Order: sequence, then structure tokens, then C-alpha cells
Amino acid sequence: MYERILIANDASEKTEDAVNEAIDLAKTTQAELHSIFVINSTAFESIPESGLWTKTKNILNEEGEEANQEVYEKCTQKDITCKTKILEGIPDKEIIDYAEENQIDLIVMGTSSKKGVDRFLLGSVAEKVLRASDIPVLVVRPNKGD
Repeated sequence: MYERILIANDASEKTEDAVNEAIDLAKTTQAELHSIFVINSTAFESIPESGLWTKTKNILNEEGEEANQEVYEKCTQKDITCKTKILEGIPDKEIIDYAEENQIDLIVMGTSSKKGVDRFLLGSVAEKVLRASDIPVLVVRPNKGD
């Protein structure tokens, strides 16, 4: 059914259920799992190329490495092939581009609990990917019982 599954990993608690779902699907379908972390460079456009931007980028890169390593370790425990990558740019665009370039069959994403004005002002990466992707997208809401 699926040969390659992509998990868009943002290192947040809200993504944990999506990561677990992607791993379960990869195990069930014997698919290869790709875990990507996107550094949202647009959020820092107003920061001049300086020590602050470099420091911020390094912190986000470390966060991405840790998040991807956690997915990689979970995959290893379940004998799932896993590839990881850190990207930089506009998250929804980077996710879709990566998926297309790597012949991904399914994109799995978590969703935030933003509502109302916050959602209107900030938007939803999952919603943008869902609307723009030609590849099927599975959006996993966080388990409220946690």
C-alpha cells in the first residue's frame, strides 16, 4: 500500500501521536519512513544575518536533530528503515517539495490546537499541506487524554 511515508516532525508534544501513527503505518505496510524537521526561516526574516540568527538557527538545528533521532531510534526498535533530514524554508512548501522529490506515498502530520484568532493569524502548516499537496495527507490530532 505504502512504500515511503513521510512524518513532518516539529519536535512538539502535539506531533508525538502523529509520529507514533506514522511508525505504526510503516511497520504494518513495511514502508520506509522519512522524518523531516523544517526550520521555518521566514519566522526570522526580520533578524539580520548576525550572531543572533546563527545562534537561533543552531538551537533549532539541534532541536531538529534530537527530534529526528527519537524517530530514528523508535524505527530501529521496530525494524523500520528510517531516513531523516533537516530542511530550512517555508514549512508547507518544504514538506511538499521533499515529498515529491522522494516519491513519498503518504504525508503524516500532527495538528496544533490553535483556534480562532491564533489560527487565523498564524495559519496551520498541516492545513496548507493538506490543501496544496497532490500526495495523500493524514492529519493526526493529539490525543486529548494525555
